[in-house]
Amino acid sequence: MGDDNKDIFARFASLADDDAVMVSIVTLYEAQYGLKSSKNVQQQKEIADNIALIRKYFEVIPLDMRQMELYADLKVRYRKHTGINKNSMKKNDLDPLIAASAMAEDATLVSLDRIFETLSDIAPDLKYDDWSH
Repeated sequence: MGDDNKDIFARFASLADDDAVMVSIVTLYEAQYGLKSSKNVQQQKEIADNIALIRKYFEVIPLDMRQMELYADLKVRYRKHTGINKNSMKKNDLDPLIAASAMAEDATLVSLDRIFETLSDIAPDLKYDDWSH
């Protein structure tokens, strides 16, 4: 187990009994794509196991209308803030949707992906935490 995983497991262990842990359906979509596109059997097994674990133990946040405006606003802010072009933005298209899911639930988004740090800088309503340190 790497140091990042130890930090993450320690953070999970420190949660209160009434803390809810949720996962955006978009994250599961990305994981399923990773599973289907991987050529590595071991990686496929790990991804499939992670998907099964999430589905069994975590609440999955579905997409809904509350997220629509939050998503559009975040995406526009991110493009203006970074100056990223439309084609490059397509590579990050799902990240503002995941962030909008967290915002709609008034939840703290936990990720190792640095784009969420940038999104939280430009959208004060987005609570973001990196549990790897």
